Amino acid sequence: MVIYPKLMASAFAAIRVLRDLGCKLPMEIWFVPREMRNHPADMKILHELAADDMLSISFREVTDSAATGFRVKVFSIYHSHFDRVLFLDADNVPVRDPTFLFELQEFQETGAVFWPDFWHPTNSIFNIHSQSLIWELLDIPFANMFEQESGQLLVDRRRHGSRLELVRHYAFQRSDIFDRMKLVHGDKDLFRLAWLKQLTPFHMIRHPPAVAGKVVNGSFCGMTMVQHDTEGNVLFLHRNSNKLTGVTRNGDSANMAEAVRRVTAKLASKNPLGRQTPKFNEVQDELKLIEATLEKTQEAEESDGFPDPVIWTHLLSFKNTSRRAKYVIETYSSISGFSKDQNCYGQHELGGNADFYMQKFEDLSFSGLETDLRRYAMEAADRRQQILKNP
Repeated sequence: MVIYPKLMASAFAAIRVLRDLGCKLPMEIWFVPREMRNHPADMKILHELAADDMLSISFREVTDSAATGFRVKVFSIYHSHFDRVLFLDADNVPVRDPTFLFELQEFQETGAVFWPDFWHPTNSIFNIHSQSLIWELLDIPFANMFEQESGQLLVDRRRHGSRLELVRHYAFQRSDIFDRMKLVHGDKDLFRLAWLKQLTPFHMIRHPPAVAGKVVNGSFCGMTMVQHDTEGNVLFLHRNSNKLTGVTRNGDSANMAEAVRRVTAKLASKNPLGRQTPKFNEVQDELKLIEATLEKTQEAEESDGFPDPVIWTHLLSFKNTSRRAKYVIETYSSISGFSKDQNCYGQHELGGNADFYMQKFEDLSFSGLETDLRRYAMEAADRRQQILKNP
């Protein structure tokens, strides 16, 4: 697991849930020291959690200054102290103890289990298809398969040192052409590309992701990618579009951020000297003039009193009888009942696509999971405030 300040509540909640599920696996928490230096309360919360844990939770520093952004994940897997690694993003939680994954026949045979993304060659927002330059650049044949989603990875490092070396090369030494031409997005496809390059088998989960989200006024907004096990049962919920905070959120910060952008652009355009970035005090003076016009909004409090909103009311899944070409995940925003900046995934209209089916979360065996996560996130935020008041 990799953490940074905005993921503190998510990480705390995920660890608590893993232990609640009976997972006894040792854990590594990786972090970049300079990112956490100004957030000692966050680190103290996690260290307290580790001290109370009857099993093993270790903290590992990312020591390479080039390991920024997505490269931190690659660094942590490459330098892990574990021979076999189940990597989970901090905002990704299982619905049951994932320890069984290490005993899967698919893992025993290949030493690598990957999970699919929403996107495939006939429906990709990342431009990975049969004509993509990535295949020519890496000198590998086109792979007609789902793209990879790296919110969870299962790798035997002993068997795949060469592939991990190549992933590290792609992440840290790759030419700027990867970024300039947007051939891949972050780390998410680097692992399967390294395995494909070295003609090494891996197991890609065959069941495409489902989407967990909320229904309001007949519209569905998917905010969580849902991954399956080898049998097609739900296993992971990756809350990547609406992260836990443990505190009541309001619209003030979003409105202020938009106001800052508008004011900065206005001042830059008026500047006769051509200075592109206005001074801080200029922006602040301009904001004072419009402060009264900024809309003050706050999310409605949930009935259980936990600050984070409930975003899992329905689960949208793809029918296993439908062809892959029919698996099309839509992206949309600004729909009624949701904040303007909330990105949604899935199918906008309920029942609008015969290749997908909808289930109510309350009918699922893990229906209480989100409540647990929201409660733990609140506990983390409350403890943080206590530490800040009495360091």
